[in-house]
Parts: sequence; structure tokens; C-alpha cells
Amino acid sequence: EKGILMSENMTDQELTENLLSLLKEFNGRGLGNPFNYNRAFEYLQASLLGFHLTKVGGGSDGVNDEGITAEFKATVYKGTTKKGIEKTHSFSYNGTSRKDNLEEQEKYCRQKIMRDPFHYWTIINYDNGTFVKTFKVPAETVWKLLWPKWKNSFDNPYASDPRIGGSVSTKDLEGEEFEVIIH
Repeated sequence: EKGILMSENMTDQELTENLLSLLKEFNGRGLGNPFNYNRAFEYLQASLLGFHLTKVGGGSDGVNDEGITAEFKATVYKGTTKKGIEKTHSFSYNGTSRKDNLEEQEKYCRQKIMRDPFHYWTIINYDNGTFVKTFKVPAETVWKLLWPKWKNSFDNPYASDPRIGGSVSTKDLEGEEFEVIIH
């Protein structure tokens, strides 16, 4: 039985075998499909940040040994501007169930965000396969930044997707309290 054996210059066949092996391993552990919903990134973030990946099912993404849960978001590193300033990075909170009215929607969304004390927004350099940094953002801050965007999504009668969504960015964090973990 072959396991994953990664190298920098795999053949197409080796890449296929490795990806299928990864799928089999995730499935065997009950961790879902590594290629859906950023699941592989969530696994990497959980490992990096001292959590265990939870089972698939709409709850928290990770839990640590003390029982504290976490929400994970990841995005690609965009580099810096010509002036050397790091570009803004966005993190999506899409696909949230739509409720019948705004009051129910706000209650549901607030519970969803506040379920985990911190949300971990990680920037990953895809070119060299490394973590750059993680923003450890308090749930209350995520709620404050995200709810107005989710409300706009709820109020949009022309959206092609009936679910609500919105993105928050590192620029949105200006003036807020959060922790940056450099990797």
C-alpha cells in the first residue's frame, strides 16, 4: 500500500496517487473531503495552532485539548505594494443559511459567530508552501465587522444564491484589537 510521498517534481501519475491517498486518509479519519470547504487548510491550521480538526457538519472547525473551539479561515498571500506595504487580505464567510426575517437572521448569525471565542484568519504563501501569519480575532470583533455585510446580503433581493455571505479583510481590522501570530 502506497502512502503520500511528496516531492517537488512529481509526475502526473504520482500527483494523482498522492491526491487520492490524501482523500482516502481524510475519509478514513472521518474528516470529510480535503478538497471541499478549505478542509485541508483547516486541518493545517488546526495542527499549526494547537487544535484538532472537528468532524464535518456546520459546527466549529477545531477544538483544543481544553475543549475550546475555533473557526478557521485561510487565504493566499498577495504580497506587498510597490511601496513595500502588505496588501489587504480578505476572508469569506459565505453560504450562511437564510432565515425568514431579519430578526431571526441576526440571532442565528450572531450565535454562529459567537460559538467560537476566536476566529483564526491565516495567510498562506502558495508559491513556497508556507504559513505567513495568522490573525487571532475575537468573535465579538468578527461579529462587529461581518454583521453589516451579512445584513446587506440578506437585504439583497437580486442575489443568485439565496444564502447570505460577506467577506472581512485585514483592512477592516484597523482600529480593532486582535493578535497577530507570525509563522
